[in-house]
Amino acid sequence: MSDHFIEFEGHRYETDIQGFLKHRLQWTEALGRYMAALDGVTLTEEHWEIIHYFREYYEDYNIPPPMRMVIRVFKKAFGDENANSRYLLTLFPEGATKAASKFGGLPKPKNCK
Repeated sequence: MSDHFIEFEGHRYETDIQGFLKHRLQWTEALGRYMAALDGVTLTEEHWEIIHYFREYYEDYNIPPPMRMVIRVFKKAFGDENANSRYLLTLFPEGATKAASKFGGLPKPKNCK
């Protein structure tokens, strides 16, 4: 068993040193909400839209989506006002790719520190 883990609802979930789940299939929305709370983030509908998009993309391609694609998809869905990198940083100050992957139970993206 890993030295790093999260205890939630009577279960231990292995993580890496930064808190990313080691076994993504163990993820649930409740666990994602808890992981975000540990990082001081309260997830809103806007967060969940992005997290679910990341999970769907990951299921199809086995990598997180490129940020340009995320912004393009969200522009179509929500308009220019809320579909830009500045808005995503207000939702995920640590970085949208890193945080959406983490709270979505996905592996840490290779390009994130």
